[in-house]
Parts: sequence; C-alpha cells; structure tokens
Amino acid sequence: MPRLEKGTQREWPRAGNPRKSCRWGLEETVTDRTAQVLSLHRITPRCYDLTSVRTGSVRDQLIRATLLADALHESRLVDAQAPLLVMGAGVAGVALGLAAAHRGINVTVVEKRLDPFWTLRWCSWRTVDPTEYDWPHPHWQYGRLPMSGRPAALSGRNPPVKIELLLRPSRWDGAGLAAVWSRRYGSVLLPTPRGTRKPVGSGSLCVLYDKNANDLTIDDTAAASALARRTGGALPMSNPSTAAATALVKVTAPWAGWSSPMSFGAVVSCIGFGDEITAERPAPGRSPTWNGFTGHRFWFDPDGMQPSGFLAGGGGATPTAILISGAGDGAMQDFQRAATGLFGRPLYEEIGKHVRFTPEPYMKDAILTEDRARRAHGWQPAGFLIPSVLADWHDAYENAVLEVWNGWDMAEQTAVADAVLRPELCTYLRNGEGVRVLWVMREATPGFVYGLNRFLSLLILRLIDRLNARPAGPPVGLLCEHEITAIRPAVATHVCGNPATCYSQQHGVDLTPVGALAGLPLLRDRFDLILVRHGQEPTPLLGGASVPEQQVPFDLPH
Repeated sequence: MPRLEKGTQREWPRAGNPRKSCRWGLEETVTDRTAQVLSLHRITPRCYDLTSVRTGSVRDQLIRATLLADALHESRLVDAQAPLLVMGAGVAGVALGLAAAHRGINVTVVEKRLDPFWTLRWCSWRTVDPTEYDWPHPHWQYGRLPMSGRPAALSGRNPPVKIELLLRPSRWDGAGLAAVWSRRYGSVLLPTPRGTRKPVGSGSLCVLYDKNANDLTIDDTAAASALARRTGGALPMSNPSTAAATALVKVTAPWAGWSSPMSFGAVVSCIGFGDEITAERPAPGRSPTWNGFTGHRFWFDPDGMQPSGFLAGGGGATPTAILISGAGDGAMQDFQRAATGLFGRPLYEEIGKHVRFTPEPYMKDAILTEDRARRAHGWQPAGFLIPSVLADWHDAYENAVLEVWNGWDMAEQTAVADAVLRPELCTYLRNGEGVRVLWVMREATPGFVYGLNRFLSLLILRLIDRLNARPAGPPVGLLCEHEITAIRPAVATHVCGNPATCYSQQHGVDLTPVGALAGLPLLRDRFDLILVRHGQEPTPLLGGASVPEQQVPFDLPH
C-alpha cells in the first residue's frame, strides 16, 4: 500500500467514484474490501460464520466483528428493512451486534445463556491483551491496534466514519473485562425486562436470552437459487450487490413471540469455537483408557497455578508433577504458567528486568517463515507439505531464540533461569525435589500459534536445560511425538471425572511414542496436575459448512 506523503491531501472516495484516492492513502475500492471480508466468512449468500476460524483471540474476534458489520452494511445485505440475526452473545456476537446497530441496523441476538460474555465472565486467572500476540510488530507494546482510528469506507457518509471497536479491549482478566463491558452497555444488553429492544446508534438491538440457536431453522435457499440462476453478463456471487438483490433469509423458531418465519437480511453464527477437548476421544472400536478423566477447561476451571505458587487441593496437597498435553496456544500458555507463574507480556517484561532482552531484531526470518507457513496452510498450493512448512516455521523461531541465548554468557543464563522459573521448579532441576513440569505433544513441532507464545516457550525450555543438573529421572521440559494413551488413578478410591477433585491427586499416565518415534517403548509416569489442551471440537450450525482457512485479521485491507 503506498504511503501518503506528509502534507498532501486527498479526498475520501464518494459513492459512484470508488477508485478515487482518499486522504488516508487507501486506494482499494469499497467493493473490493467489502467483498473480501464477506467472502472470507460466507457460508451461503446471506449466512456467515464469524467464529469457526483458526485465529480466535478476543482481539481477533473484535476486529472481525467490526469488519463484518461494516461489510454487511456497505453491501446493503442488511439495512433498515433487512435486519440482522446474530447467534451468540459472546465477544464476537455482542461486538457484531453493537457495530451493526450503530450503522442503523435492527439487530436480534440469540443467546443460550442468561448473561452476555459467558466464557469470560467467570475467569479471573487468564488475561486478555489487545496487542500482545501481534509481537514482534512495533505496535504490540502500545496496546493499540494497527487499524484503530482508520476511516471505514461507508458510502454516502461525509465526513468519513472511523472504524471503532465499541467493545474496547484492554489488558485485564476475563472476568474484569466482561464486567466493564456489561456495565458500559448494561442498559442494552441487560435491560429490564430482558428481551426488550433498545436503541443503539441509529439502529437497535434486542438480546433473547435462554434461547438455543440449535432450535432455529434457517432457510437461505431463495437467495442461493437466485444466484445459481444468474445468466451471462450477471455479476459474480462475490459481488455484494448481487446477493443483496436476492430474497431475505427465512428463520423459524418454536419460541413464544417469534412470528415464524421471520425475515433477515443476514444471519451470522457467533456461537464460538466448539466444545473444548479435555477428555479422551477414543477411536471407533477402541475402549476408553482414561478412566473418565476430564481435564480443566481453559476458561472455566481454575487450575490452581497462581503466579506466587500452587493452590492446595484435597487434603492440603499441592501438585508436584504437572503434565501439559497439546501443541497449540493453550498448551504453550499453560506451559509458561506452570514453569514461571507468568505468560505473555508479563513474562517478557520479567525477563527484561534481569538481562538484556531485545529479541525483535532477530525476528525477520521468523516472521517471513511464519507468513509462508500460514499462506501454505490457508491456500495449500501444490507441492507444499504442511508438516515441513510448520517445521521450517518452528526452526526459524529456534534460530531467533538461539541468537538471544548466545548473547548472554553462562552466568546471565543461569541468573535469568533462577529469577524467572518458579522456585519449586528450580529446586527440582537441581536436586529432584519440588515441582516437575512436562509439556508433551504428539506432533514433531508445535502447530499454529502466536509468535510470542512460541518464542517464550522455546526460551523457557533453554532456561530449564540450563539448570537441569539431574543425571537421570523422569523427563522434564518438552517431549515431542508422544501422546497420552492411558490415565489411571494412583489410589483405587479416587474416581475421575471432575477436574476439581483430580487436582493434586496422583495419576499414572502412559505416554506412547507416535510419528517418527512409533514403535519405541512407552513411557510410564505419574502426575498430579494434568492439563489437556487438544483444541475444540467444531460445532457449526449453518448446514455443517465451514469457512476457509483464515489469515490474521489485520492482514485484511482496511
């Protein structure tokens, strides 16, 4: 994108002149940007999925919701006569509903819970940061998004309207952020009585709580049929004006007060990323081997790992051996918390208190390799082997960590390890007593994760290796190409099934080699805190369809 010379003035493109340059130096047409946002989330001509995508941080949801509200309005798929139906009142659903209402749309939100932001509402041990995982891009330390304050291309608006995240993100724990947002929009999201339609901007919003979107019947066949019958000379389906000229989507529901069928200009699923996998998923024909074990859910179950130490479980015991299973962001975040008590930005800042720590200059090759890996996986061009590309991505980060590591002498490396790692882990590494931490994954390298998570996790592994003076014993650090194949209570009277009761209880675990290590002897070990981070089980609502692989949202044209 060309830079705008200082002191120059350009006009914002007016309706009917979409190619005219604007004073911000943005030269893509309104239609180009709108069509791209819609196509990346479209299921049918008028149905969209906002949350069945790989990049799922709170920040990403807020950006996608704002961009999608803008695109739906700009395309005229939704307007004063064509309302919007949103399924889910979490971060994405509320952000989308508020943004659309501010643009003059009448929005109805369906939520199966009794309150908004349900996922964040009960979590006080995990933090949300608007830019933390944009690292190493320069803006990451300032808490401001790269798109903040940019004008949205809204036809017929003069002066230009800025893209504004109405749910403003800030570094806070989930419960605190949900409380702030609920207070700010309480009159709209939690009116008395519930279900009351309230004005928002030039539109309105109504949230129907205790209503399960699975009860809805959604019929977008009229629009799909009209587009399928287009003849020579007609615009392609990706052009927003083509879909906007079709019949509205019909939605029926078995609820009192719902005039079935109701017509909507668009329906957007914001139901979340599916059920979290924290328990065994045996293959067809295989018997369960985890004895009903269910691990702590990422947002919902406190795992006892506090920055200052570990909470006591039943009988006053605290964990002495922690197992984290998974190859994604959840596993990496919990590995950082288990080993140091911190994760993300606070951990980055803590390291900088004790030693020279400016890794950003070493990240160029890592960023380029990450971009290549994401594009390869998203588009899967011929000849690309995804595991190989992921391995290159991981190796590039390893090299960047090595550059930082080699910039410290041995005394500095040891000092950082003693200062950053938990005292209980340092004690274990030196004499075998204290708390042991093992991160295991069935893959050869981690998968799609945020850069800061990957970098800090790899650096922690080096800190662990620096202090590890044990000649032998159970593994600590990272164990690749192994998977959990059995979990059994060490005490016959213990019954698994509740994460709270399994906390600080000894379990025997079988870790079986897979991939290139398949056929080697399995490893039998014991752990009293087992965190299973195996992703989500998708539960798409809109016909079982899924959207294409996504790029990070600030790669979209603004």
